[in-house]
Amino acid sequence: MSILEAFTVAILGMSVVFLGLVLCILFINAFNRVAKRVKWGEEGGHGHAPAAPAAEQASASVPAPPPAPAVVPTPEVLAVIAAVLDMEQRLYGSHVTQRLTIRRAHR
Repeated sequence: MSILEAFTVAILGMSVVFLGLVLCILFINAFNRVAKRVKWGEEGGHGHAPAAPAAEQASASVPAPPPAPAVVPTPEVLAVIAAVLDMEQRLYGSHVTQRLTIRRAHR
């Protein structure tokens, strides 16, 4: 293989890679444009909402998160959880160093 042939092969290889990268960029941009026009669901979707103006962001107060519901699992639910954990341990095994501790909350 002469120097000219080696140079030609190297240039062609780099050109193919460069063209592939450009096509990937174009595909990603086209997909983003299509995704912005698609309505995702009935409520306006899961897409990104447009940014609110700075004046509205400054004046809007941050709402407090709702209080966490006090859920007390029944003994039947705890028995099902324990059975599932036992079956998973028997099916998939566990390492000797791993432990799972379930603690009851004291009232």
